[in-house]
Amino acid sequence: MRRRLSAAVWLPLLLVSCQSWSRAPAGGDDRTQEGLNAVLWVQTAAEYEAAAEQAFRLATLQLDAALAPGNAAWTASLEQGSDTRDLPPAVVLDVDEVVLDSSRFQARLVEERVGFRLEDWNAWVREAGAAAVPGALGFVRHAEAKGVRIFYVTNRGEEVEAATRRNLEALGFPVDDGGENLLTRNERTGWGSDKGSRRRFIAADHRIVLLVGDDLNDFVSGSRVQPGSRVELARRWRAHWGTKWIVLPNPMYGSWERSLYGFERELSRDERLRRKQEKLEPPD
Repeated sequence: MRRRLSAAVWLPLLLVSCQSWSRAPAGGDDRTQEGLNAVLWVQTAAEYEAAAEQAFRLATLQLDAALAPGNAAWTASLEQGSDTRDLPPAVVLDVDEVVLDSSRFQARLVEERVGFRLEDWNAWVREAGAAAVPGALGFVRHAEAKGVRIFYVTNRGEEVEAATRRNLEALGFPVDDGGENLLTRNERTGWGSDKGSRRRFIAADHRIVLLVGDDLNDFVSGSRVQPGSRVELARRWRAHWGTKWIVLPNPMYGSWERSLYGFERELSRDERLRRKQEKLEPPD
């Protein structure tokens, strides 16, 4: 018998499974519109804003708990060493769909009926026009007031770090003068798309008291596996959800979606859709 997941685990997983499907006739351009409902939910739904505010309100409560007397050993990072008592506290946040709302770029893909291309993404990032995710700025300011160091760990490439910094600063998010608290992909040797190496880098000098993200990779390494294995990985750390790990909903994209077609980026759109639809579980 399948074990029942706690609400702290199944609710975020349910939210990120809400990507829309378009059953257009074979060969129709509308097959590129599979993300339409997902983007509209993020951009227009009161429920999305409520979910984001709720996540950061919970993050605030858990941050205060982590900083309470007697919790000097509290750490959220699996990469953290055992002795954290003398380390200053830090919070680690992802950027896209956690701190910055990049749904306008996703809307552009839907409108133009094209797939993701890195050059298009980098051009969007250089516009530095992303808005703040609801609740994010208030949480970061609360953490700063408590003397907590803020780190942003993003899979945006190092080639767009300066633009990312401009965007964050324009919205009021704290970024170091040299950008030392903004850790981008490939900024250093070994800092690939798996974020474990960057969490380990931060954990060497800080006690990471909270992780905030929208993707399993923001919390634990090894998420590039098939969907069932990702769920098992999330279950393994169920005690962390809602306590040390705070997840925001992102139905638009992520490793959850890429796992549906085996992370094979070179597949045709038709083949990706076919593999994804195979994962549906309709009633018998």
